[in-house]
Amino acid sequence: MRDSQLWKDLVLGNEQALGSLMRLHYRSLLNYGQKFIRDEEFLKDCIQELFIEIWNRKLTLSSPDNVKAYLFSSLRRKIYREVNKLPLFSPHESADGGDSSVHVEFSPEWWLIEEESLAERTQKMGYLLNLLPKRQREVIYLKYYQELSREEIAQVMTISPQTVSNLIQLAFMNLRDRMKTVAISLLAILGLFLS
Repeated sequence: MRDSQLWKDLVLGNEQALGSLMRLHYRSLLNYGQKFIRDEEFLKDCIQELFIEIWNRKLTLSSPDNVKAYLFSSLRRKIYREVNKLPLFSPHESADGGDSSVHVEFSPEWWLIEEESLAERTQKMGYLLNLLPKRQREVIYLKYYQELSREEIAQVMTISPQTVSNLIQLAFMNLRDRMKTVAISLLAILGLFLS
């Protein structure tokens, strides 16, 4: 509700509303952007330019259903546009939003670690998540780390809500299969030591 009001105020020319929206979403936008590119200065510039563009277009903007999803989607497109302008951008990397350009990574920092056994499970889960195909990693990140709905994820990734559901289901199937494979491998190794 707060986002919607700030957006309305921004469209009416309230600079403080723009600042409030930026402060409110800056950290999550930076975290999301780091899933695509690691250059923090580049990301900070993209986020700043994004908000400048929003301010400059305020008179023509409509009210999005979800401001956070709109900002994520806009940042994602901006990163792709700006990366294409970089001189070191390799031609085999696509900036059209396809699998080859999305680089979502999970690390143990994402998990709350309170005891050693939890830390071990967390490390294994981070490893397994990083083995997922890129689009599946991105959808898991948006769903469980940014708590976006299926429709909001569809908007951010410019795919259908059904495709979001399919990607989530495929991610869980992949995780389950990989966990079985890891467990079988561990049992086989353990069997070698015990025999």
